[in-house]
Amino acid sequence: MKTATLIVCVMFLALMTSHLAQSADTAAVTPIAGIDDAVMAKSARASKLIGNKVYEGDTSIGQIEDILIDLDGATVPAVILSVGGFLGVGDKLVAVPVEQIKVSKEARFTTDLTKEQLTNAPAFDFGKLR
Repeated sequence: MKTATLIVCVMFLALMTSHLAQSADTAAVTPIAGIDDAVMAKSARASKLIGNKVYEGDTSIGQIEDILIDLDGATVPAVILSVGGFLGVGDKLVAVPVEQIKVSKEARFTTDLTKEQLTNAPAFDFGKLR
């Protein structure tokens, strides 16, 4: 009797699993408005931007350490750069308006700001964020 009950339970689970797998395969996919292949093709993940060097001409003047998101408007107002120092020692963080950073097709980040301007800019304070 126990064996028969066990067999019935196993068969029921197998049937339900098969049915759920078929339902998942045939479920309709509804795209979310505003997200399409064109938007995705010109977008980048923040995790892939962080750590990239920023150049003025051919000179590396900083590195992207973080990206600020305006929570009210879901926009990117600034990029946080690490500038100055040597091998991460003595550097400081500076907020740079995202409009000041340009990206080439080769994903090379450039700016017209000089190393001196960034070094003389006020240090960014994470404590000022919400």
